[in-house]
Order: sequence, then structure tokens, then C-alpha cells
Amino acid sequence: MRAVQILMDEKELELIDREARRRGTDRSKLMREAMRRYLLKLVRDADEQQYLASYRAHPPETAELRSWEKIQAWPED
Repeated sequence: MRAVQILMDEKELELIDREARRRGTDRSKLMREAMRRYLLKLVRDADEQQYLASYRAHPPETAELRSWEKIQAWPED
């Protein structure tokens, strides 16, 4: 791992330190986990936007959707 330096607002830093203590970890580990989650969310959001754009560009045909109507409901018990 490499050490990095970032500037933080005092109040944000206090919240980060408080949360790290609450979780029984240290500031660096908490920040690494937060950054991992944030970056994963960015990737997922980009994937979702690409998926939606594909459907907008090439929407399914009405006939194709109708074939699923027969099986979309849960079976009666």
C-alpha cells in the first residue's frame, strides 16, 4: 500500500474518527472501505446507465413482450 495525503474538514474528520472507533478499526481502514464502496457504486451506476441506454436504443418488440405475459404471474397454490 502507498500512503496518501488528503485535506479534510475538521468536522468530517471527527465523524470519520468517531465511526472508526465505533467499528473498532482505524481511520485508514474505514476510508479505504468507504472508497472501495464508492468506486464500486460508480461502476454499477455506469453499468446500469449503459444497460438502460441499450434498451432505449433497441427496445424489445411488443410481440416479444407478449410471449412473457403468460408466464409472468406466480402460479396459484
